[in-house]
This record gives sequence, C-alpha cells and structure tokens, in this order.
Amino acid sequence: MNKSNVSGFTLVELMIIIALIAILVTLSYPSYEAFMRRVHMEEAKASIMVKARDMERLYASKRTFTDSSSPATDPVDTEYFTIDFAPGSPKADSYEIIAKPKNPRETQALYYNSIGILSRCNASTMQDCEQY
Repeated sequence: MNKSNVSGFTLVELMIIIALIAILVTLSYPSYEAFMRRVHMEEAKASIMVKARDMERLYASKRTFTDSSSPATDPVDTEYFTIDFAPGSPKADSYEIIAKPKNPRETQALYYNSIGILSRCNASTMQDCEQY
C-alpha cells in the first residue's frame, strides 16, 4: 500500500489565521486613526506658523497687519484644514489665525494669536481651548 504524505493547511487552520488577522486589524485601527489625527494637526500647526511668520514680516515692513494686498493675508487651504483669520482679524496691531478642519467628524481646531499662543479648541464652537 502506497501512502502519500500530503502537507498543507486545513480550512479550519486558515479560518483561525484569518480571524486572528481581523482581530489585530480591529484593535490597531483606532490607534492608527489617532496617529493620523495628530499628524494632520501637526501639519496644520506648521501651516499656521508659516502664516504667522509671513504676518510678522508684513508688520516689520509695513508696520501694520492689515495690508490686504499682501499674500500673507490670503487664506491657506491644506488637504485637511482651512487656515484663515478669525472674524474681525487682522487688526492693525494684532491677528488671530484659525485652522478649521474640513472633515466634519474632526472635533478639534487650532487657534493662534499674535502674542504667540497656540491653542487646540472645539472645532464647532471655538470654545474649550487648551494650550497646544
């Protein structure tokens, strides 16, 4: 009698591996999503800092923040945030920059003022701010 050795995985073993992979993906996705939110916030922070630097250069040359002909006063559109001035800003001696998320599920926005304070706020109300 000739007995052949068949090697391989059974269907049950493959299903167990697939179930383990699904569990690992389910557990790791929230961490990945939180990481990507932090990355997007850091990108918005960098864009705010560039805009603030441009505003400081404008003030150094014109002695005012309200020169509407300067590109420093234009809004900046990134992939995930719209960076613009707060309502009523810029004024002659100060400015406030807000980075509002484009994604309606994103709950946090960034706020920066000419004093140099960067805060993370509730995106819908711009309240409940904490220093970032």
